[in-house]
Amino acid sequence: MQSASPQHDATETWWVQAKGAAYGPYTRAQLQRFAGEGRVRGASLVSMRRDGGWREAQATPELAGVFAAPAQPTGFAPAKTAHEPGNLFVFAEIHSGAWTQFLAALEAMGRIAELAPGFWILRTRLSAGAVRNTLSQTLASGDRFVVVDATRDRLAWFNMGPGPEVAIRDVWNGDLDKR
Repeated sequence: MQSASPQHDATETWWVQAKGAAYGPYTRAQLQRFAGEGRVRGASLVSMRRDGGWREAQATPELAGVFAAPAQPTGFAPAKTAHEPGNLFVFAEIHSGAWTQFLAALEAMGRIAELAPGFWILRTRLSAGAVRNTLSQTLASGDRFVVVDATRDRLAWFNMGPGPEVAIRDVWNGDLDKR
């Protein structure tokens, strides 16, 4: 199989289907970034046309390199990937009454245990970003949650608002001595 030329990549556009709606157009580079963020998975439906021809991304020859695991440098232990099981904590504040849909989506992602009201541990192969993207589709604008990936040292959130989002970024990535 030949890979697409860089000139072809620049003109190539892709659509992604989610909940029956088509989103796009996106470039191959954007799909690569979305895959890394967990927003598009190998099982996601994609097409080069907005109105049909949907296929699983991982079964699409033109996207063969997008969903391949990156090579690890020799002499280094492999990093935990989204394909290996991980332990995630999910904290949710749901005001819209969407608890049933939220819990169904959470249960579908792996093994869960509720630790306290609105607080779960989840054992899954999905990344924090993929969990966030899936759960956010079940909620309304007044709902919010945070996903902490204890295995892979990742954090994702939904609808926290500008103040908390700045605080999260400042503390999560900030210096320990800064107060």
